[in-house]
Amino acid sequence: MVILMKIIHFLAFAVVVGGGVTSGVVGARMARAEAAARETLAGIQAGIGKLSLISLALLWASGIGLTYRYYSGWASLPPSFWLKIIFVVILTGLSVRLSVQTSARKTGERLPRKSAALLGQMGVVTSFLVVIFATLAFTG
Repeated sequence: MVILMKIIHFLAFAVVVGGGVTSGVVGARMARAEAAARETLAGIQAGIGKLSLISLALLWASGIGLTYRYYSGWASLPPSFWLKIIFVVILTGLSVRLSVQTSARKTGERLPRKSAALLGQMGVVTSFLVVIFATLAFTG
């Protein structure tokens, strides 16, 4: 069971990071595309966003499971773990915000492109910080 949780955790993280980078590339193309192509690209971006959000939920579930399996809870974890969690919470907030923004496109509401691009870039940087602090927390 632990091996399965680790596999889910690592694959879900790969999807979240890959989805963030890919969504940024698609968004940049969308900004320069003709109207007809923008609709297709927006659909692709929405699909990537949904997959990333599902993967983020799997990350939380598997991460909590692994924490209880290895550490019997939260009390004995080092400060670097808590910094990782802070960045995971930020990443979750950014992902939810971008997902809501992508869904709002259907109703005509839009987040300015520069704001969406900034949120996406922040998500990628935050993902890297998660990896750095996870490495520090779990390398002993």
